[in-house]
Amino acid sequence: MDKSASHWLKEIRIIGGFLDGVVYQFSDRLNCIIGARGTGKTSILEFIRYGLNAMPINPREQKRIENLVESNLDGGRIEITIETREGLPYIISRSFSEQPIVLDLSHKATGLNFTPSLFRLDVFSQNEVEEIAGQSMSQLALLESFSQEALTELNSHIDQTRKSLEANAAATIPLKKHASELADSINILPGLTKRLQDFASGDSKNAEKLNAAHTQKGIRDREDHYVNALYNIYKETGTRLKGMKGDIQRQMEWCGNEELQDGADYELIRQLHDELAQNNAELDAAIDAFIEKFAQSYGRFDEKRKSLAVRHQQADIEFRQLIEKCKEEQVKSAERMKVEKERNRLLASQMELGEVNRKLKALETERQGLLQRLSEFLDRRFNIRKEIVDHINAALMPNVRVSLQQFGCKEKYLSLLVEALRGAAMQYKQVAGTIAELAAPARFSALIRKGDEARLIDSIGLNPNQAKAVISMLRNDEFLSKLEIVDMPDLPKIELNDYGTYKTTETLSTGQKCNTILPILLLDSDRPLLIDQPEDNLDNGFVHRIIVDSVQRVKQNRQLVFVTHNPNIPVLSDAERMLVLESNGTAGRIRNAGTVDECKEDIVNLLEGGEAAFKKRKERYSY
Repeated sequence: MDKSASHWLKEIRIIGGFLDGVVYQFSDRLNCIIGARGTGKTSILEFIRYGLNAMPINPREQKRIENLVESNLDGGRIEITIETREGLPYIISRSFSEQPIVLDLSHKATGLNFTPSLFRLDVFSQNEVEEIAGQSMSQLALLESFSQEALTELNSHIDQTRKSLEANAAATIPLKKHASELADSINILPGLTKRLQDFASGDSKNAEKLNAAHTQKGIRDREDHYVNALYNIYKETGTRLKGMKGDIQRQMEWCGNEELQDGADYELIRQLHDELAQNNAELDAAIDAFIEKFAQSYGRFDEKRKSLAVRHQQADIEFRQLIEKCKEEQVKSAERMKVEKERNRLLASQMELGEVNRKLKALETERQGLLQRLSEFLDRRFNIRKEIVDHINAALMPNVRVSLQQFGCKEKYLSLLVEALRGAAMQYKQVAGTIAELAAPARFSALIRKGDEARLIDSIGLNPNQAKAVISMLRNDEFLSKLEIVDMPDLPKIELNDYGTYKTTETLSTGQKCNTILPILLLDSDRPLLIDQPEDNLDNGFVHRIIVDSVQRVKQNRQLVFVTHNPNIPVLSDAERMLVLESNGTAGRIRNAGTVDECKEDIVNLLEGGEAAFKKRKERYSY
């Protein structure tokens, strides 16, 4: 690995609190922090973690670290000098409950936001290594750390695509319901059309004239529907335009800045406020100008609407006069007009149904595209993860073996099925388990949509009664839209070679779990690695055989920072820089800092087995 293309910790400076005044310059290789209990060793590591916003995912662990930082920093500040892999130096300054501030080396604000893309590091608090061994999602996060930027971007695309699919479903479901209602309502349209045809087939001498008059009457009714729809557009648009007036001002009402007047930057605050506020008047003026044009347009529209109404009234009078001349047609005509009105209403519904179906087709096309995109993103993510697995296996087999099953974690899928089948007259949990095990969500949802009982019986092994019940319970758009995008994470499996037998982490002892995870952490990377007591639960043989050898190799290209009580790690790994802490009970301070040899007396006095470690070192390196 190119050392110039790595992230580096350069210095930590603590202002205030238990470790007030501590300043430590890091080596680019192996750094070890030692000291008696209560001297602030763990605080140094957690200050770095908090200062660089490298917090764990677990909320409980986040809270623990925040409590430690709040207590030991005591209103103070952490300053960490870093160098990005692009070779750019910055000072990251952070106080408790504040966001990190990015400064240049002269302590001037840069205006940059501190994000993971600026600087990355891997930090593992005490016992966190063991916890990784017991949690598949933590193991997955560990794998992702080897290609963090690419996978962070992919995960963002996946999350966004899922949200788009949820929005698509939210728009589709009510439209489908409305389409069903409209389709049901127009079922009687053919019958009404037939009745009108029967009315029109009379054999009186005025039949042709009456049929033409009724046809025009029906058209006038439909014209009234159409014009009323246009009128409603004018009305609703006008209301929305008026509602937009003063919108910026309303949103700014909560932004009172009177209490900021005593601030050193109030003049700039006022300018920022005024810059936005001036848009309110300009927007209102533009809205008023358009409302005026819109009102003029409505005036012209209303004149034409009134003119049309007069024409319709006159035509209706003539229509009534024609009907009155044909006494025998009057009763029939009243019934015919009633049928015509109902038919016109349903014709409008039929037109609306056509528009709804057009929207549904567009939404379905969009959904299929989004599902295809989601599938491609998921496959791409799996391929990157698989490359990481292959890299780890190439470096660590036969001692450690890693595998990855795509979509192997089915907990959310199973939970969704169990909840949807709850209350069914069958052993629904067992049925849900069978489905989750044998049918992928996309394939299963397709079978449910089709109502394919035969396939459920043949391919999944349900009996006929179960197949009927499953389709009956699950055949609804809301459930199926969730089923199509249910999250099924890839499932990692990390195994340790225990005397020729590979054992998964959940079957291992605490020490063996650490034996399995630590070698993965100690692989090459462009990110600094910080671990609090990596030797916990390990015997000295493993520390010497695996950790020391791995550290010696990886520190050539990767910065390491370990809090440790085991002298073998700093001594046999020949730590380039030691930080020795001491405390008087109320404050911690630096007792010593330097190379292993410069801190030999402290190592021997503070760490059990320190003298023996130096003897081993002498035997190993002949000095």
